[in-house]
Amino acid sequence: MSDRRVFFFDDRALLDRSGLSLRPVPVEKHGVIMDREGPSDLGGVSVFAGSVIPLDDGRFRMFYYVSRRTPSVMRIAIAESEDGFQWTRPLLGQETWEGRDTNHIRIEGLSEGANITQPSVVRLPDGSWRMYCWLHGQDRGIIRYIVSDSDDGLRWRSVGLDQPAVFHPSDLEVGQAGWTAGLTQAHPNGRFEDRRVWDFMAAKRLRSNDATNVYYDAETGLFEMFSVWLLPNKEGSGRRTPHDNAPAVLRVIHRRVSEDGLNWGDAELVITPDASDPLSQQFYYLAQHREEDWRIGFLGNYPCWDQTMDLEMCFSRDGREWLRPLRGGFVPRGPVPEPDCMSVYATNALLSVADDRNLLLYRGGNNHHNHSLPEGVDEEWWGILGASWRRGRFAGMTTAPNSIGRLLFKPFVQNGGEISLDADIRGHVRAELRDPVSGKRMEGFELHDSHALSGDSSRIVLRWGEEGRSTACYQHDPLSLYLEIHDGTIYSVNL
Repeated sequence: MSDRRVFFFDDRALLDRSGLSLRPVPVEKHGVIMDREGPSDLGGVSVFAGSVIPLDDGRFRMFYYVSRRTPSVMRIAIAESEDGFQWTRPLLGQETWEGRDTNHIRIEGLSEGANITQPSVVRLPDGSWRMYCWLHGQDRGIIRYIVSDSDDGLRWRSVGLDQPAVFHPSDLEVGQAGWTAGLTQAHPNGRFEDRRVWDFMAAKRLRSNDATNVYYDAETGLFEMFSVWLLPNKEGSGRRTPHDNAPAVLRVIHRRVSEDGLNWGDAELVITPDASDPLSQQFYYLAQHREEDWRIGFLGNYPCWDQTMDLEMCFSRDGREWLRPLRGGFVPRGPVPEPDCMSVYATNALLSVADDRNLLLYRGGNNHHNHSLPEGVDEEWWGILGASWRRGRFAGMTTAPNSIGRLLFKPFVQNGGEISLDADIRGHVRAELRDPVSGKRMEGFELHDSHALSGDSSRIVLRWGEEGRSTACYQHDPLSLYLEIHDGTIYSVNL
């Protein structure tokens, strides 16, 4: 029977702790992974709200987008890689730019030159592909999250503009007045009611903003969407930022689920600012990684007054209730004028790469969210960067300086063959087994008989006595565990 791994994202496995605090794993930044390479990359490349998908042959395929502001052009493009660090742009024979072939995709069913962006891609159980992306149709004034299917992930066909996953509030065919309608208070007699071709309440139920990620859960057979909901941010609320590009709204995260990926359920608000956040706090996106029974969230932490974007790590077991014990920038922004000095936007998922590491690709930029440049930056830039850390590590219990950290676990049944730690122990760690009823020390497994272990390893096995006894004799028995840590970080315990 396999081990059960206990993380410390919440305290449910602990009876007591002292001298320890939860800290994020240190990350290694790798700088720019993909930059603008030629005219077909337009003003720059971005993987924010894009997707990187593992292929059956072990390679990766990236669905990213290129864009420029004036005149507005947005295209979805494809790149491929063997290691996650070096990427090639295959010529697809689908779209040209300045008379030359490109790696841009064409979606059958869309008008020529349609602006498409932020591709969220999933693989389905039958091996086919599904893509969600934002369509900006200038000729009809539509902004909606459309669905497309593919047999190979290269050639795509729209399921129809009349079957979007969600609508943007400014979609004119919904007949709402966009920002000026107050969003949540939008009503049937809006400014664009003469343009309406949809049932008002049906479209209002599917209202969303952009910055959307979609996932497919093979265990439940459900599709899951995380996107932005726009709350009205009225004058005098104390939360408005006049220099933001949308001062009348407060961005928060909402979730929807679907059985078929086409018809989506009602919106459920899952992350909103709380009393520990500043009044100018907003949330811009949520991506997630699945690690056993946990969801590791990468949250767009948007301090609106500062007009910067940080990547905050958060945690959930069900996608609905999210814990935010680590607020701020998990992948730190660089100092001015480095490429990611103003913003870090995560892609959809982590990549498992060589040397037992997780790789996170992200879109970095040197401009404020409202596009102004900080002092010391002369030209706007955005591109794709990378950061990595040891696989399986996200946040760990770390000792305070010059102190001893102690953890006492609630009683558990040891299902694994022995107890081990994923830890970076610079000093040493010792352990003790206790009776789950009386709390007394178990003979032969007392603290004074424990081996003082050290090292940086994903499997530090607890041992006692001269012969180095493990806890194998207690497999399937109830126990309680006490740990004493001198200068170190414990990321998880395998029970």
